[in-house]
This record gives sequence, C-alpha cells and structure tokens, in this order.
Amino acid sequence: MTNYVNEAAFFAWYDEVAAEPEQSRPALLEDVARQYRETRQAEYVLPSAQTRTGREERYPLRYENVGCCGASTVFYCF
Repeated sequence: MTNYVNEAAFFAWYDEVAAEPEQSRPALLEDVARQYRETRQAEYVLPSAQTRTGREERYPLRYENVGCCGASTVFYCF
C-alpha cells in the first residue's frame, strides 16, 4: 500500500514552478513514486524544460517503508 503525506504542499510547489499544470494529481504522485524507485533519491526533480524558470527544480521528500513479510506500507512524505 502506498500513502502520500502532506501532498497539498507538494501540489502547491508544483503549481508554482511547473510551466504547465499537471494533468492528473494521481498521475503526478505516481511519477513521484516512479522517480524514487528509479533513482532512490529523496527528492522529486522537475526538468528545466518543464519549469517556468527554465531551471531544474527539486522538491525534497522522505521515503518510509513500514512493515515486513509482504505486508509493508510505503509512505512518501512531503
């Protein structure tokens, strides 16, 4: 199970820095999870081509995996 904590703060940041509004908030959260799985970096990176400033933007997050034996719960905390 995947949970997102304080996602309103993340969405506010995204709305401020992104050149285009997100098409789907659930899809944006899945992109956060995808980036973490691929990079294992505790931050969400928005490429420069997708920002208002033309610079890469980063949002820190905390990843927690609670539980064991196949009954774990994942938290992405913003």
